[in-house]
Amino acid sequence: MDFWIVAIDHKLQLAKRVNDLPKTAALKEQLEAILKEEIPKRHVRFIAEESKIGEVTIAAAIGDASDPKIPWVNISMSDTERAAAGIAQALDSRPGHPDHETMQIWIECRIPEDEIREDFFIERTLRQAGDAQSVLMLLGDLHVDAVGEKLNQLGHRVSTNHDLFPVRRWE
Repeated sequence: MDFWIVAIDHKLQLAKRVNDLPKTAALKEQLEAILKEEIPKRHVRFIAEESKIGEVTIAAAIGDASDPKIPWVNISMSDTERAAAGIAQALDSRPGHPDHETMQIWIECRIPEDEIREDFFIERTLRQAGDAQSVLMLLGDLHVDAVGEKLNQLGHRVSTNHDLFPVRRWE
């Protein structure tokens, strides 16, 4: 299976809104352009996205508007699933610090519980992708490389896109 993993910001992946700030609107348009260009080129037949539960995303709208429609699934863990996995408290108290150069963004630290979530993302995607040979995953930047490595180890072909993340916001 071919996987294309796109690093996203959870605020920017949501469908465009009339009250989006100009910078936010421009970044959403950039994400939409990347997806609209690459989905047909890569023959994507399944979309798995880590997103806010219950929110419409740009990728989901593109999949729904495609002909034929491209199935989309939210692969985020619900609060109940996080609690059942024993990781809710650790995720809620994730360590981090301000970026000392810009003081405008928060730098998150990876924690062992991230691996549990990443395994969940992979398992849910593989289970629901059916016979799709080309899969798009949209994940927070923190997870892209780790998920890519795990999928490679499982024998899948993986390419990643970090275009929307010129500055790494995790360590």
